[in-house]
Amino acid sequence: MKKISLLKATILFLWVLSFSSCSNDSSSESFGTSTGNYWPMAVNNAWNLDADGVTQQIKLIGTATFGGSTYYELIDEGATDTYGVKTYMTKKGAIYYQKTGDLNTIENGVTISMKSYEMPILKDDLQVNETWSGTLNPKLNYSYGGTSGTLPVTINYNGKITARDAAETINGVTYTNIIKTTLKVESNINGQITVIDSEYWYAKDIGPIRESQTIDGGLPVIRTLLTYTLN
Repeated sequence: MKKISLLKATILFLWVLSFSSCSNDSSSESFGTSTGNYWPMAVNNAWNLDADGVTQQIKLIGTATFGGSTYYELIDEGATDTYGVKTYMTKKGAIYYQKTGDLNTIENGVTISMKSYEMPILKDDLQVNETWSGTLNPKLNYSYGGTSGTLPVTINYNGKITARDAAETINGVTYTNIIKTTLKVESNINGQITVIDSEYWYAKDIGPIRESQTIDGGLPVIRTLLTYTLN
């Protein structure tokens, strides 16, 4: 039972990394035509967010190449991950993807490995009430007490555009050309389920300006933009 609890926590930590795969093969998708830049990606781009009086920074610190595409490594001072799993972002057409790196860890005698996975967190060419969804099945291996195996993992995600071209005042600054979204992610590891409900606001040519996230129906964690630096 200790093994299963740790594995559930691992998925949870991966999803609280940020404005939260071998993945589905995105090369088979139609990426659409972008309507603007709602998360500018360049090394050293940074967003300082207020989290209940504490300033937390999201920053793009470097690049990596996966499948011939450039991804930007992201660090988030609000992340709760304790396993050193890296997070990356990229944009293809109108679709913004977030990707985790491989997980390899040993804790309490349990060896865990899980391959990287990615999912679309925004499609900027969709209209209000249009949705996107999918299912991921990253491979998760474990070994413990001389035994080893693979646990079934299913991650279902459902995103929706709730507003376009919105205007909001946040921390005394008025932002326009905002896309608002919701994203529900349900992870099932060997029958144990974690549900994360998120709401994200993205301002054109600025990036994320507000995030609200709840885990398994708990209290929401809200972060709002204070300042940003773009390169």
